Amino acid sequence: MNSILVPIDFSETSENALKYAVSIANYLSFKIILLHVDSMPLMNNEFQDVSYLVNKSREEYLELLKSKALQLKKDNFLTGSVEYFAATGELKTTIEGFISDHNIDYVVMGITGCDSAITQFLLGSNAVALSKDINVPLFIIPKKYHYKPIKKMVYACQLDTKDPIGIAKVKVLNAIFGSSLFVLHVIPNDHFLSKKESDVEFDNEQKLEYIDHQTYVVQYDDVSEAITDFIGTKDIDLVIMEQKDYSFLEKIVHVSETKRLAFKSPIPIITFHN
Repeated sequence: MNSILVPIDFSETSENALKYAVSIANYLSFKIILLHVDSMPLMNNEFQDVSYLVNKSREEYLELLKSKALQLKKDNFLTGSVEYFAATGELKTTIEGFISDHNIDYVVMGITGCDSAITQFLLGSNAVALSKDINVPLFIIPKKYHYKPIKKMVYACQLDTKDPIGIAKVKVLNAIFGSSLFVLHVIPNDHFLSKKESDVEFDNEQKLEYIDHQTYVVQYDDVSEAITDFIGTKDIDLVIMEQKDYSFLEKIVHVSETKRLAFKSPIPIITFHN
């Protein structure tokens, strides 16, 4: 059976993300897999039996997860099963390995917004960091967002290169949720499309020829602000963003638009990585 992975740390943010995952699982008839990752304890000579401490902690978490799984089945009439696991290790690496070993289809994680742009840059988010590397779509759920059926989704994409893989993945998501599709290109103020950009837009339209969609090109200097305004104007339920690959030097000067948007978006974002 297809599956949705929900990393759980028992915080309000992760609990809210779990509620969203339950609604998606019910809609798709997927099973839910709960995963708690406990940080690896520091080893020193004061601990004579570190493995015992780790296993004891894992058993306690498994009991909490078992109780949560039973309650989910009872309260939500889930058609799919609810499985649960506890692990010890570095969060990102552990989740990446779990996705590969268990054939996960989607990951759902919460995010807590930060008031300071500096705090966002320094602290980032586990969800945003994970979305850069995993090979499955990841839903990023705002802390206080309550699930609504996905009737309208917007694909916020760049006009830099032709991207048949990205368009193909968007078409699949659109078909799965049966929603209206909007395609949004954000260009800087006072910018005129180059021939290359026009060619990319035309190529995208060709690939979406038989998909009911609307395409918008808007001028904004701040991409995340443009997307946020578009969300409100069109009453969007889900934002689709593609994670790009950058060289080491590009990463030093580049701040991900996904990260910028994730901290301010009032609605869920789904990311995929090519």
